[in-house]
Amino acid sequence: MDDAGEETQWSDAARERYMRCTEDLIAALKAHSALTIERSGRQRELGPYFSSSEALEKAAEAFSESEFDWCGSWPLSLTDIEDSDDEDNAREPAGPEPVLSGLFRWDFTVTDEAAVVGAGRDAYRRSWPSDTDEDAVIAVPDVVRAAAEIVHAGEWPELENTPGLEHRAEWRTFVSHDGRSDTPDDEDPFAITRALPR
Repeated sequence: MDDAGEETQWSDAARERYMRCTEDLIAALKAHSALTIERSGRQRELGPYFSSSEALEKAAEAFSESEFDWCGSWPLSLTDIEDSDDEDNAREPAGPEPVLSGLFRWDFTVTDEAAVVGAGRDAYRRSWPSDTDEDAVIAVPDVVRAAAEIVHAGEWPELENTPGLEHRAEWRTFVSHDGRSDTPDDEDPFAITRALPR
C-alpha cells in the first residue's frame, strides 16, 4: 500500500518500483563494499564512509518497502535487536532505587590555543599509535577536541599540566534523584540534574 493508502500489491507500478529498488540496493551495496574494502583506518576516510553507509541504509529501506508494496512481505529486519531489548527493559518498572550523580566543573583560561591543540594531538597519537600525523590533525582540530583527547589518554588532572591552559577554578557537588529524565542521556547527560528542584 502506498503513502496515499491505495492498494499496490501485484500491480505493474509496484512491480516496476520493486525491480528498480532492487537494482538500486545492489548498486549501493557494491559501491559501499568497494569503498570499505579500500579503507586503512585513516580519519579522512570516515566522512565518505558515513555518507556511503547512509546511502546504503536508505537503499535498503526503499527496497524493503517496495517489496512489501509488491507482495506484502518484509524481506529485511532493519530494527536493532539491542534497541528492542532496551525498549523491553525500559517498560519494566525500575523500582524506587535512588540515583546519586556527581557534578564536576573545571575552568581553564586558554593562554596558547596552538599549544593546547598540539598537546591534544600528542595525546591522540598516544591513544592511537598506529594512526598518522594526518589522522591526528583531522581528529583534533580545536581546543575542545584537544581537551577530550588529553582526558581520554590520561585523567582530568592531565589538563592542569597541559601547555597553553591555566587552571582557574573547579566546583564539585553531588545530588540525589530518582533517575528519570525526559531527555535521553546520549542527547544531554546533564538534563536530569537541570530538572531537579532548586
